[in-house]
Amino acid sequence: MAAAEMPPELRETLKSVCNLLSMDRMGNSSLWLLGGSCGLLLHNVPLARPPRDIDLYADLGETDSLHNALSHWSLDHPEENYSKDCFSVMSHYRFGTYPIELVCGFKICSGYSQYIVETSLLLKDAPLTYFEGIGYLRLMPLAHEFVFNILRGRSDRYESIAAVMRMDLASHLPLLQSLSQRNTLEESHLRLLEQHLSVSLSLV
Repeated sequence: MAAAEMPPELRETLKSVCNLLSMDRMGNSSLWLLGGSCGLLLHNVPLARPPRDIDLYADLGETDSLHNALSHWSLDHPEENYSKDCFSVMSHYRFGTYPIELVCGFKICSGYSQYIVETSLLLKDAPLTYFEGIGYLRLMPLAHEFVFNILRGRSDRYESIAAVMRMDLASHLPLLQSLSQRNTLEESHLRLLEQHLSVSLSLV
C-alpha cells in the first residue's frame, strides 16, 4: 500500500488530529510525532495492509497538554504501561473507527539492547511537512522506525524501511549513528542495522 492509497476516512481522521494538536488555547504548540503504520505509509514505506490505528509519540513532559487536547475523545487517562519489555505512559482515544494511542516517554528493551525514544532529539530530523488532505505534521524519522522495528523483531517492517532508507542513505545515517551511540544496542541488533544498510556505523 502506498501513501496515495490511504483510506479517505483515515486521512480525514489524521486531519482532525492535526487540527486539534497544532496548538493549545494559549497558542503553544506541543511536540508530538506521528509513528507506527500511519507514519510509515506517509514515508512511502510499502505496507501489506492499511493502518488500523494511529500512534502518536511524545516526551513525558507533553503528556498532560496532549491528553487535554484529546480529552473529548478519550477512553482512559494516561497511565504507566509495562508490556513486552516496553515502558511508556499511554492513553487511548477514538475518532470514528480509528483508535488512537498516545505514547509518552517510550522505552523498549530487547535482550541486552535498550532504546529510549527522545522525541525532542528526533525533532531536527522530523521537519514539519504538508500532506494533502491532512495538513502539517511531523513524522517519526525512518532511522527511529528502523531501530525500533529491529528491536521488535519485525522483519516485515524493518526490511521495507531499510529499502526506502537506501534510496537516500546519506540523509538517514547521522541520526542512525546518534541513536546507536546514545542507546545500548547488543551486537546482534547492531549487525542487523549495518547489514541491511551495508554500512559500518562506527565509521559513518
